[in-house]
This record gives sequence, structure tokens and C-alpha cells, in this order.
Amino acid sequence: MSDFRIKDFLDRLGELGLMFSATRMADGSIRLNQWRGITYYENEADIRRIWSAAMDGHPGRVQDVARYVELTQTRARVLGKAA
Repeated sequence: MSDFRIKDFLDRLGELGLMFSATRMADGSIRLNQWRGITYYENEADIRRIWSAAMDGHPGRVQDVARYVELTQTRARVLGKAA
């Protein structure tokens, strides 16, 4: 069983300057979009190392992360409109 925690993974990369959004495609798949923040380039080596350690050898994990991002960004929008 894997101890991979998507939220911790995304939080760590976010601290280093890499943020994510998700886009639902016409075929039903989810595209994971990466956004580079102001600190991305000074942390690029660490970001690549963390990404490789989490994704290499784990087929389907990118889609798991994309589903999580889609779910959490949808909740944030819904909560934002209700407030």
C-alpha cells in the first residue's frame, strides 16, 4: 500500500512555486495544468526531484492528482459563490 498523500504533495510543490488546476476534457479525461509561480525557477531542481519520485513508476497517479485538484477547485468555487 502506498503512503502517497496528494494534498501533502501538492502543498509541498505549491510552497516551491508550482501550482495546479484541472480541466475536464471532452473525452471525460482530466488534464492537469501546471502553473509556475515566482519562486519556481529557483526551486526547479527540487520540484523535478519531488515530481519524479512521486510519479515515476506509478501509472495513473497523474490522473489521481488531476481528479483531486478538480474536486478541490470545484468545492472552492461552490463555497466561494455561497459566501
